[in-house]
Amino acid sequence: MDSTITRLLPFRHYAEENVINMFSLDTVTGEAGSLVKISSANLNLDPVNLVTRGDSLGFQNYLGNASSLYPEVPYKVTKVASTGERPIGILLRDVRATDENGENLQYYPQKKEELQCVISGEAVPILTRGIVTLNARGLAGGVAPAINSYAIPAANGTLTGIASPSATQKEYAVGKFIATGSRESQQDTDEYAGVYAVLKLEL
Repeated sequence: MDSTITRLLPFRHYAEENVINMFSLDTVTGEAGSLVKISSANLNLDPVNLVTRGDSLGFQNYLGNASSLYPEVPYKVTKVASTGERPIGILLRDVRATDENGENLQYYPQKKEELQCVISGEAVPILTRGIVTLNARGLAGGVAPAINSYAIPAANGTLTGIASPSATQKEYAVGKFIATGSRESQQDTDEYAGVYAVLKLEL
């Protein structure tokens, strides 16, 4: 896995009251900056499940008769896949299983914080309102939207900009793009090179 998977650049502005911390992503990996929707939120379930993990180094691997259980948030979100879906917000942290060297982040909390990520099953912060900066990975087709265009959900949790949306498209808009730019590599390769856009998220 590449050392960088995030779709967010550092510039952002939001209030903590607009961040939800009660859902986990329904896949092992996911990029910060991905638009997500709720896929499961049954309040009859316990707020934390204890589960086995295939990537654990628990006693069952050695003794065969023991069990190592790990906490998991049962309420789930999934990436938005198309325009006609109702998103809840944008992931503020990556969801990862390993670092760029293949080290299991479940046993490497310091590196997990350095990468600004959570592991699968942990609650991931989701922003519902504020200003964030998306790199090319977070924009559909890696295309920079026009300034003042409406931000519309696209495939794989990305966003596209539409300057004159239809009434239906406007209904599914999640905000507006208020600035765009382009980064270029200089002496060293810039892993964030390419277009980027500042999004005013309004959910």
